[in-house]
Amino acid sequence: MIKSSYGGKVLADCIRDLGVNTVFTVPGESFLPVLNGLYDHKNFIKVITCRHESGASNMAEAWGKLTGFPGIAFVTRGPGACHASIGIHTAMQDSSPMIVFIGQIHSKHKGREAFQEVDYIKMFGVPFSKGVFEIKQAKNIPSTIKKAFQLTTEGRPGPVVISLPEDMLEQYTDYKSIKPLKNTINKISKTSIKLILKHIDNAKKPLIIIGGGDWNKNGAKDLEYFAKKNKIPYAVSFRRQSLVNNNSNCYIGDLSTSVDQKLIKVVKESDLLLVVGARLGEMTTSGYSTIKVTQRNKIIHIYPDKKELGKVYKPILGITANSSIFSNLIKNKVLSNIVWNDWQEACRENYLKYSTPPKYFSEPDMGKIMMTLSARMPKSTIITIDAGNFSGWPQRFWKYSLPKTQLAPTSGAMGYSIPAAVSAKIAKKNSPVIAFCGDGGFMMSSQELATCHQYNIKPLIIMINNKMLGTIRMHQEKHYPNRTISTDLVNPDFKLLCKGYHAHYEHVKHSKNFSKALERCLKSNKASVIEIETDPKQITTRQRIEELND
Repeated sequence: MIKSSYGGKVLADCIRDLGVNTVFTVPGESFLPVLNGLYDHKNFIKVITCRHESGASNMAEAWGKLTGFPGIAFVTRGPGACHASIGIHTAMQDSSPMIVFIGQIHSKHKGREAFQEVDYIKMFGVPFSKGVFEIKQAKNIPSTIKKAFQLTTEGRPGPVVISLPEDMLEQYTDYKSIKPLKNTINKISKTSIKLILKHIDNAKKPLIIIGGGDWNKNGAKDLEYFAKKNKIPYAVSFRRQSLVNNNSNCYIGDLSTSVDQKLIKVVKESDLLLVVGARLGEMTTSGYSTIKVTQRNKIIHIYPDKKELGKVYKPILGITANSSIFSNLIKNKVLSNIVWNDWQEACRENYLKYSTPPKYFSEPDMGKIMMTLSARMPKSTIITIDAGNFSGWPQRFWKYSLPKTQLAPTSGAMGYSIPAAVSAKIAKKNSPVIAFCGDGGFMMSSQELATCHQYNIKPLIIMINNKMLGTIRMHQEKHYPNRTISTDLVNPDFKLLCKGYHAHYEHVKHSKNFSKALERCLKSNKASVIEIETDPKQITTRQRIEELND
């Protein structure tokens, strides 16, 4: 059926046709016709008004990461686009499907450095995003949106930016309802599967590394099944812990900022790495040192984007493939020459020791707090994590057993966990959601507590407060001892701040008080914050400041 309307209405109809049910925005005059079009769909599409464009883009990124369906954000031109850029960068580095619609100036003013004018094709072009489109005529809205939805999810997922000139949104045009395009999937030959199995069979210490953002809702269960059947240990790349069941006997840890030094040794000792979905980026490889770039003879790389294969590490076998499809094909394969039983068991034993908290001699004991939290909260709990040294506590001591229950920026972006928790709570309203952040990261996104209050969203936020920017302090203490500058923080009264946002607040200085504080938060029936005031000298899960240069 052919319809006729103005561009803003056409756009709203198109995203509704494609199944969008939630958008995140800070409204701007540059896309008022879109907001007017969304009004007609208010019973189908939730419009979440955020308090900052970085919050809106981080929420959209988290939505894409959690659901596999593109997260949608609308922001205004110029400053709005700049504020939203952090979420776009995170979506690219984290391989999350996401579409950001940005208001643009009137077409007749382009090229004059008009009010809030930005060239978004230059600003957000590859490699900042997967693609940037500017819709110049209303009649092109349906086709452009279809292309954007296809591009954001095909191959390696990532963000797409669409620029919306304000005059185009007011143009009238004829249009039809649209349906999503089907992405093409690369086929994997039987010969390739046989060759992979042959290489593993010839290995003495094979290791699987699992990561990336192209997995389906079941995560890597098929690959886990193959690993367990053949007793192959597997680890995950940076901040991809919930892709797999951490309680499996073959799971041996995560290659992250809080990585176990014994796990690094395992990676170096392995004579064959089957890498599925992971890019083998700087964080996962500890600055490209865990695996030498010259070690071509030990890597089989399965990745959804051909351009990534061989970009840093040249594998003996590189296959362009969707991670879940590959894992399904290899699921039931049985190897004949398994000689690594003892090695696999030793790897698992290392993980169990490392993920069990040692005795900490300062209070609050974060190891005890993490164990209390794990014992009290259900497996379905979604954990969102900000950037900073505090992240070592949930990364090291929380064990994930269900897919997609961890949302954390591999881009290392502060200010992520609270917006991500808001998004997760909207997407999975029956799942508990806990956001971990430091006091620095909390101050970058705490305004979204107002969003929680407005929409009755109830995450639990655990703020680990050491009154400083801990990661940078750690590096200062290590490289420039006794010359620390700019890393101390003078914070507000967090109790008063939370009260102003209508959030429940608890303050914990001793681990013995955490359990009751947690219970009060869970019973509060509102967004809640537990401020845990930690010893600033306990700089990581492994070291105190005085031990950094030992």
